Amino acid sequence: MKIVMLSPFFYPHTGGTEKYVKDLSTALVLKGHEVTVISNNLPKAKNAPKEEILPEGFRVIRLNAFNLFSYLPVSFEFDLKMLDLYDVVHVHVPAFSFLRSVAGKIKKPVVVTYHCDVTVSEKYAGIPVPSFVVSVVEEASNVYARWFLARADAIINTTETYASTSPVMKNIPHHVIPIGIFHDKIDEIQRKINLTPDKKNPKQILFLGRLAGNKGCDYLVKAMPDVLKDFPDTKLIICGDGEEKPHIVDLIKKFGIESSIEFLGTATFEKLVELYYTSIAYIFPSINRLEAFGIVQLEAMANYTAVIASDIPGPNAVMTPFETGILVPKQDPSSLAKAIKDILADPKKAIEMGKKGRALVEKKYDWSVICDQVIDIYNQVLLKKKG
Repeated sequence: MKIVMLSPFFYPHTGGTEKYVKDLSTALVLKGHEVTVISNNLPKAKNAPKEEILPEGFRVIRLNAFNLFSYLPVSFEFDLKMLDLYDVVHVHVPAFSFLRSVAGKIKKPVVVTYHCDVTVSEKYAGIPVPSFVVSVVEEASNVYARWFLARADAIINTTETYASTSPVMKNIPHHVIPIGIFHDKIDEIQRKINLTPDKKNPKQILFLGRLAGNKGCDYLVKAMPDVLKDFPDTKLIICGDGEEKPHIVDLIKKFGIESSIEFLGTATFEKLVELYYTSIAYIFPSINRLEAFGIVQLEAMANYTAVIASDIPGPNAVMTPFETGILVPKQDPSSLAKAIKDILADPKKAIEMGKKGRALVEKKYDWSVICDQVIDIYNQVLLKKKG
């Protein structure tokens, strides 16, 4: 089968959607399919080749484009004739530019992965965004999304808790297929640097992600004084960068806890594996619907690490509460602190959570298994078109 992925952003631009597209394309190639990714050559990708074959075996075409209003890519190079060679067109939204271009305009099957609702963060660099701005932008986007999604042949969402609570997805027929992970690649690193699930630092907790308003790292920092009161030797590793970092640094200074928090910025894959493996828990305090799944939860569980996550639609469907981790109310530093202290108080239980998380990843989130589910959707829409 020949599949084309239309993704608004792609590597070297990084994010959850980019990783999903890359990993799914890799899994499809491993099963003998031919895949091309068409994306936009945006500022972060300006030095990337116009066209290349990645080591994973799929082709990437990057179109000259510009960003309208930050994360709305626009390209005048996209042409429907570019899709003639393919059996299935798989579109990733948001943003909706590619879906707008193909929905109802081609005879080929159009499959959509709806990654998340368009959500305006409640704050930017610690400054609140007016509520009327949030509501106007979000409702306009919801109307726009529903209009074009109705013209797709099949829609995939990664969790039912997210789809059923989405103002866009809740009344639209869809298939639920989670995101996967290549845990064998993690195992290669683990063997290389001689890590084992029991080699945990019982005093180290980890936050890994972009330092953006929706990620909730500031609520984790606000929880730390309570944690340190009972467990003064705790070390929080913050791995990532972004526009919220100055605000987070100011909070750390305000609480006087600089010696208990270490910033590492971005890190290599090998370093990430080491950080996951050696941490007693991974903290995932995201606060809004821009976080629709949380691939980092899979990474933590694949590395035998317990997860403490916000109880929000999407992310709350990934782990098994009380077995592989703990769910806490969003934007609640006191509840977050209690969950962290429960983990620190019983590291043996945390290690067992990590082992159960790894078992869950192998059973439910292996890319080979998930890829078969996506291929089944492709076959369904192809038969429907032929019929």
